[in-house]
Amino acid sequence: MTTTKFKLNGLDHFALNVKDMSRAENFYTQVLGFPVIHRTETKAGLKHIEIDTGNVAIALFESPDLDLKAAHKTMTDDGYLHFAFGSSYDQFDATMQALKEDGVEMDGEPRDWGQSVSVYFRDPDDHQLEINFSK
Repeated sequence: MTTTKFKLNGLDHFALNVKDMSRAENFYTQVLGFPVIHRTETKAGLKHIEIDTGNVAIALFESPDLDLKAAHKTMTDDGYLHFAFGSSYDQFDATMQALKEDGVEMDGEPRDWGQSVSVYFRDPDDHQLEINFSK
C-alpha cells in the first residue's frame, strides 16, 4: 500500500472549453438540470461559468475560436475521453425520455455492465458524456 504526504478529497471540478457559452449553459442547465454557481470572466476575456452537478463542479470556458475536434484528439490521443454522471436505474426510463424530448442523440445503444447500465451522448461542443445508472 502506498501512502502519500497529503490526502485528496476527490474531484472538485473539471473544466471544458465550449464554443458558445449561451448554448453550453442552456444544455447543462435546461437539458441536464444543473444550476450555475459562479459566473465571471478571465483576465484574457474568456467567459467562465461553473455548474454544480451535486458532487463536482463543471467549469465552462468560452473559446469560440478553438478547434475543439482537434483539441479533443490531442487530449485523448485517440483514447476515450468522457465525463460520467451517476444516477440510479429507477431513473433510466424517465431520463432517456427527457433526453429524447430535448433532442439529445445517443452514441449507440445503452451498455449493460452488470452492476450498471451506461448511455453515452455528446454536448453541443462534442464532449462525450455518460450517465451511469447503478442497479
